[in-house]
Amino acid sequence: MQYIFKNNKTASIIIVYNMGKKDFILLNPQLEKTFIEICNRIRRLQSGGTIDSLQRIGATTTGQIGASYVSLKTLASEYLPDEKLATLLWKQQKREEQIVACFLFPFDINKEKITQFAETCNSYEIAGYFGSIFLCHHGELAEIVSDWSGSGKPFLQVAALSGAARHLLVSKNKSQISEERFKQLVNRSYSDKYVELVAQRYRFNI
Repeated sequence: MQYIFKNNKTASIIIVYNMGKKDFILLNPQLEKTFIEICNRIRRLQSGGTIDSLQRIGATTTGQIGASYVSLKTLASEYLPDEKLATLLWKQQKREEQIVACFLFPFDINKEKITQFAETCNSYEIAGYFGSIFLCHHGELAEIVSDWSGSGKPFLQVAALSGAARHLLVSKNKSQISEERFKQLVNRSYSDKYVELVAQRYRFNI
């Protein structure tokens, strides 16, 4: 992915080249400043130990700096949810930026946008975080989980399972998904090996 900044007196335009497609993101000066600030702060969180751990489980580490989940969560906690900022971070297609974005997505984003984000996760790891950090709090979780779990798209399925599991844990009194429904989801057979491993992990915890 490549970014080109074009500045004028009132705003900047970021031209995003991703997999041959061009996208334009209009930034006001404050948003541009915050975006650059977060990216710079992420770079300072580099951890060789995390990279080694990711490589041991077979995760792609190209372009990653290995910042820990805890350090990224702490960084994200210093900023308010902001859809434009989160989108900009997400579109970098990098592990660390996408984890921070998961914390900054507002919970009222519509289903169509959420699906587009989930389909462009950097990895299975990010799909899991997308579900357990963001999706689990969404008002349309039950409908999204039903659609995604049967979609045949691994990232969507991982996000759905992770989101449903986290939702049950944190929303016991106002849960959109019953324990019986969750059992149906994790006992389903999934064609993708990693999705099946995620489902198996939850089977042993219910």
